[in-house]
Amino acid sequence: MKLYLNERPRTFVLVSNDSALIVRHPSPTYGKESHSHLSRQNPSNNKNDHTLTKVIVEFVKRDLVDLSRFQELSPSSTLICLLGFFNMKGKVYIAFITKSKKVATPKLGENISAIEAVAFYCLNTDEHDHMLFTEQQEEEKSSNDYPSASMRRFLCNGDFFYSTDFDITSTLQARGFYEKRGDFDRNENTYKLFADSPYFKRFSWNKFLNSELIQFRNRLTPEETLSFDKSGFLVNITRGYAKTVNASIKTKDDALLTLINKQSCKKNGPLFGEWGSDDKGAVSNFQESEIIIYTEYFCFSYTIVKGNVPIFWEVETHFHKKNLISRSGGKEISLTRSFDTSQHAFKRHMDQLMNQFGDVHIIKSIPLDPSNFKSSLGEALEQHIEYFNKQMAKAERNEPKEYEKEQALDPEIEEDKNRFIYFLNHTDIPLSSSTIKKNGYTGANPNNLVQLVVEPMVELGALFYDFTSKSYIGKQLGVFRITTYDSLSKANFLSKIICQEVIQLAFRDIGIIPGDDLLNKHAKLWKECNEFINKNILSFISYSTKLQKSSQASKKKNIKSQVSKRYLNSVIDPKVNETALLKLLGRLQDQTSVIIHNPIHDYIMKELQKNAKLYTSSKEINLFASTFNVNGTMYKGDIKDWLFPPGYDSMPYDLVFIGIQEIIELTASKMVNVDSVNRQFWENHIKWHLNELNPDKIKYMSLWSGQLGGLSLFVFIKSTEISKISQLESSIKKTGFRGVSANKGGIAVRFKYESTEVCLITSHLAAGLTNSDERHHDYKVISKGIKFSRNKRIKDHDVAIWLGDLNYRINLSNEQAKLLIEQKDYAKLFEFDQLNLQMANGESFPFFDEPEIRFPPTYKFDNNTKEYDTSEKQRIPAWTDRILYMSRPNLIKPVLYDCVEDIIFSDHRPVLANFKIKINIENETVKKNLSSEIYDNYITKFGEINDLFINNNNLTYLVDLDANVLPPPSSDSNKWWLVGGLPAKVTIQELNKTNMVINPRCPKNPFKKTEEPEFIQKALLNS
Repeated sequence: MKLYLNERPRTFVLVSNDSALIVRHPSPTYGKESHSHLSRQNPSNNKNDHTLTKVIVEFVKRDLVDLSRFQELSPSSTLICLLGFFNMKGKVYIAFITKSKKVATPKLGENISAIEAVAFYCLNTDEHDHMLFTEQQEEEKSSNDYPSASMRRFLCNGDFFYSTDFDITSTLQARGFYEKRGDFDRNENTYKLFADSPYFKRFSWNKFLNSELIQFRNRLTPEETLSFDKSGFLVNITRGYAKTVNASIKTKDDALLTLINKQSCKKNGPLFGEWGSDDKGAVSNFQESEIIIYTEYFCFSYTIVKGNVPIFWEVETHFHKKNLISRSGGKEISLTRSFDTSQHAFKRHMDQLMNQFGDVHIIKSIPLDPSNFKSSLGEALEQHIEYFNKQMAKAERNEPKEYEKEQALDPEIEEDKNRFIYFLNHTDIPLSSSTIKKNGYTGANPNNLVQLVVEPMVELGALFYDFTSKSYIGKQLGVFRITTYDSLSKANFLSKIICQEVIQLAFRDIGIIPGDDLLNKHAKLWKECNEFINKNILSFISYSTKLQKSSQASKKKNIKSQVSKRYLNSVIDPKVNETALLKLLGRLQDQTSVIIHNPIHDYIMKELQKNAKLYTSSKEINLFASTFNVNGTMYKGDIKDWLFPPGYDSMPYDLVFIGIQEIIELTASKMVNVDSVNRQFWENHIKWHLNELNPDKIKYMSLWSGQLGGLSLFVFIKSTEISKISQLESSIKKTGFRGVSANKGGIAVRFKYESTEVCLITSHLAAGLTNSDERHHDYKVISKGIKFSRNKRIKDHDVAIWLGDLNYRINLSNEQAKLLIEQKDYAKLFEFDQLNLQMANGESFPFFDEPEIRFPPTYKFDNNTKEYDTSEKQRIPAWTDRILYMSRPNLIKPVLYDCVEDIIFSDHRPVLANFKIKINIENETVKKNLSSEIYDNYITKFGEINDLFINNNNLTYLVDLDANVLPPPSSDSNKWWLVGGLPAKVTIQELNKTNMVINPRCPKNPFKKTEEPEFIQKALLNS
């Protein structure tokens, strides 16, 4: 990466690979020593000038830019990647990482580096240009004379990390692996951005610098985005701990063992210390830890989160001489808001975790002894958990939510708590400092603590990816949320215990013993992390008025009691670091975010949208969908009647989507599933029949297949259509519990077919005639739990098809149901169908439709017969196997819905459907030619790249023109509807003199004219 500067007009060009990023301030100013005529053209130094915080950025091909007038800056300072833009005291800077050290390699091809040096270049003035080419550059930049020197030193103290290979804010499970499924071998190994997602953005410490750059990237075309990412023009940084060590497992295989610990910067208020939540549910000391084990054959990952109690609280300290250096004397917990207000913050916190991870199990390690001041915090947490569960239970039962917080959980709710979508389980783990000291960070876990959490460990699962089969054999389906008083040493030790036990359980399931070397090094990593994070946080705990809003009296007491504990032995000046942190996060009063304008690109995109009909068209594809509960059987017979039924028309399938239930017998108490033999059998068996028996001799390829316990999903595609597929992702959500983690649940896969987004879902819901409400619950769990990157859900797609053994029954007696079946009065029988009743009432599967059922119930038969159940249970025949669909208007049309009555090896019958789907197509060649034509028209009107950006002295008109095209997105500090770049918040300047106060004689109406000064000296108050 190279940086070039054209001094006048002031223009920066960042070049990487074959791409260039042109960066210009619309109205730069210059020093008086030369080019005075240019200086006179740009005399504004007014901080209220709306152009001061705006930057013009264009992303173009390298060969379009004439660099003959530019001077290269990068030889004197190597540029690794771009951090973003920030505004400080009316000056706009572009920030780079210039030096780093590799500290971790989570898996091959993914490296993490610690920041060692950064560089800032001013975009709108040449005041500091004399530092750019001097030998004393580094020394001068470290001095306080250099702008934002404190932030520069803060970023280089060794606890900020980044990766150019992946988004450091994400987890390995979120990033996923490249999956070669069958014949689909198109490696879309592209950079995936997560820092703009609701959960992961809390770990991006440069989001104030690059949020506009992220929006800029998101407006690029897919082709441009790929080039932009490869050029390294966007990177996210996080703060915490990261390290990889070499280890070996007992099979003598080498492994990379990595621990990544990320600190959150989301909270509005003190990020560290003895504080609670803010209004949005963000808490102090929130951290996410991920342990990764990477070998030649498999990769394991496990994530755990920890943070302070997510309600409104703080510590009040009653200061006396006798407890000046006491650790807890004189302290008490103060709950600063009402219960209802705290509950709102608590729910928002838990909802965020559940939306990201699924199930959440709280580990509470707060003293129970009433004599300990911390115990009241534990009691408050219990009340909020109880209230949360009560409300969720009432919501499930459609009962009123209001109730008195003193009321205990109903016994039936407590007994059946696992059936609710968002029920919070929690475990008390008493852990003292002496226990930590006694056990230490070793390869052996204290058994008495482990036994408390073994069962939820199995429930929550762990990520396990097999490189041989290129498939997941386990995924983490939930997360432990560790809650201690200050989320430091105790939380870290509990994290080590849980992660170590999960490693042993998961390795046991695949027949591997971790070995002492791996476990000992794992423990050592956690010990180092504990020391690093404690130093990182304890030396930074702030009580600044800029970071917290507690009362002045409480603040003074806290400072007095905490100074000796936190700062006496610290070599770090907390005030300097605090200011640097505020600058980095954009929380100083006079800071506003830099707004990026992309005039040429935005103009082209707007014109393309106007002329979309010129390059868009549509076509119709044929999709075959089927669901079959095979009852654990690997049937080797002919299945042509299933895949090519009598209703098959001459139009060959473009896509084949099949969901199979009970593909294997379920095994309890396993974290990962390694039994893929049956899935591979069915995948090959179906594929053979598709290729060999289709009348048109079309070749089909395996697009994707996946498994969750006994549930499997298969997607096949016509070989000529595979190039039309992109952005393929998968997601799973289990609904089973109590040791059978894969008992029931759902699997989904989504992809873009040309320009149309398709989502395919298969599920297996709760069984039983009277369990209709539980099936409704399972539907809600799956629909909420299935999510893809950028928080995309099922409902966000153009077309969605949901099939499976939904297990809905018929509310009739056996005799009544069989009589209607004999009469083939399926319409009458359908009136008593549970799924029909729930869909008609708008309960389950809202917005989904089902083709008309004209076939007999598909469950339950005696195996290998056409007789309905003759066993003692005499199950009532039912349409348990269903296919539902949903789409944007006029995109999908069902043409066939039937069952296959002659395949009788199972107690179910396969159900199938045929859909015609309208696919939108963009002709990239026509679109590219049109884009070029629009570009030519633009440069004819305004000038070509070099004339427009490099030879033009003042571009304020271009910013105003661009602003008319598309207003910038709103932020905390700026709102798009406020014209002229006015800030969203009023900034009140602090008095420079401490002896001045607001004049009480001023009229209360600020618009009333008066000769009284706004501020007067304190001495004049009584005069």
